Amino acid sequence: MRVENLMGNPQSVYVLDVIHETENVRTIVIDVKKRIRKFAPGQFLMVWIPGVDEIPMSISLWDPPRVGITVLPIGEGTEALVSLQKRDWIGIRGPFGSSFSLESRKALVVGGGVGVSPLKPLVYDLLRSGTEVTMLIAAKTKQELIFFGEFSRLLNERFVLRTSTEDGSEGFVGLATDAVKEILLENQFDTLYTCGPELMMYGLYDLVKESRMSFQASLERFMKCGCGICGTCSLDPIGSLVCVDGPVYSGKQLSKIIEFGKYHRDAVGKRRKF
Repeated sequence: MRVENLMGNPQSVYVLDVIHETENVRTIVIDVKKRIRKFAPGQFLMVWIPGVDEIPMSISLWDPPRVGITVLPIGEGTEALVSLQKRDWIGIRGPFGSSFSLESRKALVVGGGVGVSPLKPLVYDLLRSGTEVTMLIAAKTKQELIFFGEFSRLLNERFVLRTSTEDGSEGFVGLATDAVKEILLENQFDTLYTCGPELMMYGLYDLVKESRMSFQASLERFMKCGCGICGTCSLDPIGSLVCVDGPVYSGKQLSKIIEFGKYHRDAVGKRRKF
């Protein structure tokens, strides 16, 4: 295999647009004119901010040459991304990683906070394939519900939008896991897709693991290479690499990963509890 292919065909791209999704969250739309790998919902890009860092980012928009990443500033790299302006240049590699399976006829999709980002392309692909979709967006407040306006415009007989907020300003009052408990009392689904805080995803996994529902979750871990070389995103105890084997894992795979919902590792490999 050529090194360029292994590394994800690095290229420089410029910023087409910066969309303010919430007070803090931005979608950075880039212009990708050079030939790029095929994309499936759930995959990610390694994004290089010159002079700052290279970090993994989920893809929230895929309409080449327009490609988007949705960013919540939580560190040096993401702070630099949300400060970008039109015509600024960054580097990208990828897409990398596993993707969500579309083998569902009636799906429940649950996104918490900025975890809604990789679920947006998934919802569109599911609807195009004829799947009935119920989408739950969860956040602390109504103002932090990402893509709420866009998903509201999708409403039809095959797409239902639900919300939950911790302060009760929109939809169900409380946590996403509590809202899902109520949704499951009213409806039956064959698949639950999720991305968001890992404790939320673990709670959802625990909720449905004894049922017949398929479960798919997108995990986040510290990554340096994005292509299986450095090993920093290895999961205990099986050594699965999130950048190659993930970020999307099935319930069956997660049952073998003891750190899921319990801890992750920082840049030097030290365990950090969620």
